[in-house]
Amino acid sequence: MANEITITTALRYENGDLGGLTVPSRTQKIDQNTAAPSRVGGCQTIGTTEEAIALTDLTTNGVARFRNRDATNFVEIGVKPAATFYPLVRLNADEECIFRLSQGITPYAKADTAACILDRDILDD
Repeated sequence: MANEITITTALRYENGDLGGLTVPSRTQKIDQNTAAPSRVGGCQTIGTTEEAIALTDLTTNGVARFRNRDATNFVEIGVKPAATFYPLVRLNADEECIFRLSQGITPYAKADTAACILDRDILDD
């Protein structure tokens, strides 16, 4: 099979007299390497201490979508080798992102100030 995953992205920035930027919409088709029905989906409550993002039932890390469902606080997503949390992504209130996870890592998340609901969909590669 081919083109099982479709991602559409666009970016627009405008800041008055400072100018702006428009990156046209782009749709990319991605092959899923393994014909595996596995995915991690749903919501996970993330506290103010870093915690592993559940990857139960995944064979290999693939495309991931994360959305911070909190109305006020931000969530950081990162890695935690050797007991130190390194944030790589920050999702402010109601923000979301899509990216491919590297193989062999477990992503971690940490909420700011108060626990947040992190909506996630992670597909097998």
